[in-house]
Amino acid sequence: MRVLAESYYGGGEFNECTRTISRIKAGDIESWYKEWRVTGERIERIALREEASGHQQTARKAYFRASNYYRVAEFFLPHTDEKKIPTYRNSVECFKSAAKLSTAIEIVDVPYGDNTMPGYFFHPAKPVEKPPVLIFTGGADSTAEEISFLGAQEALDRGIACIIVDGPGRGGMLRLKNVKAIHDFEKPVVAIVDYLAGRGDVDCTRIGLLGLSMGGYYMARAAAFEKRVKACVVLFGPYNAYTDIYEYYPPLRPQMWWIVGASSEEEVKRKLGEFTLSGVVDKIECPLLVVHGEDDFITNPNAAKRIYNEATCEKELKFYQSGEPGSIHCGYDNHTEVFSFIHDWIYDKIGR
Repeated sequence: MRVLAESYYGGGEFNECTRTISRIKAGDIESWYKEWRVTGERIERIALREEASGHQQTARKAYFRASNYYRVAEFFLPHTDEKKIPTYRNSVECFKSAAKLSTAIEIVDVPYGDNTMPGYFFHPAKPVEKPPVLIFTGGADSTAEEISFLGAQEALDRGIACIIVDGPGRGGMLRLKNVKAIHDFEKPVVAIVDYLAGRGDVDCTRIGLLGLSMGGYYMARAAAFEKRVKACVVLFGPYNAYTDIYEYYPPLRPQMWWIVGASSEEEVKRKLGEFTLSGVVDKIECPLLVVHGEDDFITNPNAAKRIYNEATCEKELKFYQSGEPGSIHCGYDNHTEVFSFIHDWIYDKIGR
């Protein structure tokens, strides 16, 4: 469902996905990995062939799909599996190949202390002098490459630039640099805002934040302490990562151990317990949009109501009822409406 939803924004194609799914043995992680990798390799070959033929548009689209298929292939592999990192690298390289065939995407490395955060800067669909900019991040198991297929195009279509990087505990920072997740996520966001200010080609008086799943916590935390931010969206995010994700959805527990570098239940409880918005939400001063759905079985829906109730800034809660399209985690069952709504709200706050 996740990859099919992302297909709407170029991260796949319905028939390629359904043919792949039809070959997978139910409940077999190795079969899942094998068949998605086979599809990724096939689409990458198409991209290489079409690029060599001078068909850049076709090649770019194929590279994007191949990138996401490789990401899906490694998704369920434990981080100790020797196939995980090489397959992740395949995903990144395909995405970078697509980016190089686009005049609207820059490959960037954002300075962060003694390190850098890898990612991408997306220019608006129509050139604008110093456009507003959206900082977009995902959660516990997403990558910068995947996030681009989660509605980023909606910002670009509205004249808003977008920057997506892998911060601590995510994507390349976690997989290639072993930089674990941190609760005080305002630190990487401050680094991103400083980077944007240094570019000189965006309007740093109009910066928005959008975070989905655990990224919702990250962006709410950042909005509370980085006052240069003018709007924030929490999309299916937790109030407390330990109670609202770790305890609420046990299948994600190995991933949560990995991203915080825990080696015991006591340690993961202590570390994740710091990922809380208690005493933080009421420090947010910019407009806040909280989006969640009653059928979310990964992040506790009650978290959204708690975030909304404790916020003292200008705020709005969009809560999809059970059975209503958009009510499952991250609105994967209704991306066309969910992301249009979110980006219209963002446009109203920083785009006009």
